[in-house]
Amino acid sequence: MRMEEYHTHYLGKTRDDKLFFGSVTFAHKKPIRELTPEERNKYRIELAILYLFDKNGKFSEYKYWSTEKDSETQSVWEEMEKLVAELRQVTLCNIEVETFEINIDGIKCGLIPNEESVSIDLFPSNTISFQEPWDGEYYT
Repeated sequence: MRMEEYHTHYLGKTRDDKLFFGSVTFAHKKPIRELTPEERNKYRIELAILYLFDKNGKFSEYKYWSTEKDSETQSVWEEMEKLVAELRQVTLCNIEVETFEINIDGIKCGLIPNEESVSIDLFPSNTISFQEPWDGEYYT
């Protein structure tokens, strides 16, 4: 479910009916449990990830930007806007997609089922969680 100016702002479809989900998030290049509080910022990277799906909601590819790739840019939000703009004509709207899990530069990413909590969590950083009744509402 798309929520403007919040975690699911960048949801929609392209003019050729592909679906997309843009996520502005962060990750640590080392497991956070291994880091002291002083080290956390040193290993933290900001990410703009644009997940792309076919018209049936099956994951097909991704595009991303990170502070690790480009430390000159100051705004991960500006980078997300650029990724979405590359899709050209888009309609921001609710979408329905399948779960998926990928690895981007050693970082687990995707909409990943969590059997223990019976949820689907957005990774990295486990920012949002989808739960029954699977209607698109999410928890932060």
